[in-house]
Amino acid sequence: MDIEANVDLMNRQTFKLVCAQCGSLTVALPVEAQPDPCSILKCGRCGSPRGTLQALRDTSVQAGIRHPV
Repeated sequence: MDIEANVDLMNRQTFKLVCAQCGSLTVALPVEAQPDPCSILKCGRCGSPRGTLQALRDTSVQAGIRHPV
């Protein structure tokens, strides 16, 4: 895998805390009772994709936030 493909893969796997389009911090969460970890989370202001639910969870775990089982 070349470097550009590797960078693209990393960008898709990380959750963007700040929207690249409008700079908002708000996130529109999925409305399903049991959302799929691969659900795409969108900006709460402009609707652009910010990352997956699993990427948001991984980001919070890296920050030291504990999750109930």
